[in-house]
Amino acid sequence: MSTDPSLPRALPEWAVDRLIYGVAEEPLTPQAVWGTMLRIAMCAQARGWSQADFIGEVTSCQRRKIANGKRRWARHKLWEQMLVHNSSEAAAHRALDKAWRCAEENMFSGALRTTDDLRSDAVERAYLWQDRLDTGQDSFTPTESGVMRYVATQTERRRLTRVTCPARDVAEYAGISPMTASRTLKSLSDRGFLVRFSKGRAGLAGNRRAAIYSLAEPDGEDPA
Repeated sequence: MSTDPSLPRALPEWAVDRLIYGVAEEPLTPQAVWGTMLRIAMCAQARGWSQADFIGEVTSCQRRKIANGKRRWARHKLWEQMLVHNSSEAAAHRALDKAWRCAEENMFSGALRTTDDLRSDAVERAYLWQDRLDTGQDSFTPTESGVMRYVATQTERRRLTRVTCPARDVAEYAGISPMTASRTLKSLSDRGFLVRFSKGRAGLAGNRRAAIYSLAEPDGEDPA
């Protein structure tokens, strides 16, 4: 297993959101649920989690507020989705074990890639998308082009494949409203030009979370 000592032990926000709120795709498929669990398993392994830690967290029950302000014990939505898409709880646990094993294989195969390699990949992807936007081959509207350029610019600047996209920042960059920015990000994701890892969460300052997106591979492949 390859761990990164520079990473905090806690899972990143997008992974926590996926665990708690599940996969929002419609129609929901078993592949989408399992693939999300696989990505979370890889995040957990990179942070030094054991398989027992991972399974314990995924299948745990936690007290959460419900509509009337009371609290009740509830399981993570992603685990509930995995239970629904398997024939039994035992089958769901086998799928969870498989996700962990596949994550180990993926982490091992990528163990020789350094942080600098990953950063270089992010910058290269940003450059390729900027060139593609300059050619206009996708016939984006000015709004869509502005949003794509924001994501590409942030990818290049931060040297990360996944970047936060606050609606207000995207709106200011592209010269549009925050609502239009949010809708355009989702539309570009639905059409395969962006990949959404977290839809974010509205709320008061200090409690809201920005959506997380990445540029799709310029050749059309899913980078996830």
